[in-house]
Amino acid sequence: MRNLVIRIVAAALVLAGGIIHFRLWSDGYKDIDKIGPAFLLNAVGSAAIAVALVVWRHRLVPLAALGLVNGTLLAFGLSRANDGIFDFREYGWNPSPEAALALVFELAAAAVLLALLVLERNDSSPAPTYHDRPDW
Repeated sequence: MRNLVIRIVAAALVLAGGIIHFRLWSDGYKDIDKIGPAFLLNAVGSAAIAVALVVWRHRLVPLAALGLVNGTLLAFGLSRANDGIFDFREYGWNPSPEAALALVFELAAAAVLLALLVLERNDSSPAPTYHDRPDW
């Protein structure tokens, strides 16, 4: 039950990031070469992964979610670097408040997903037996 609650929280955070990307896409980013399709793909991928996190208990789903979140964070950083990304550059916390909200949701999603992976690994690990211990 605990892991399901954590999966739902992770799904909500991933979905929130996707909603922000969809909103930015519909507010004008769709007209920017390479960036527009990436924002739409992020929104669609976020929705799909959010659903999968809740309905499919497989280790690959949180790993895929973590890949999406980390890729989004990387793109966020690159878009503010000197050369930008795909000839596109953003500055500071613009667009506001979407940039700050997206960053918070993505970072929180990464933390929750990492916790979920650790908890699920510990839950699936068999208890050590006497024969698993080294002989001294």
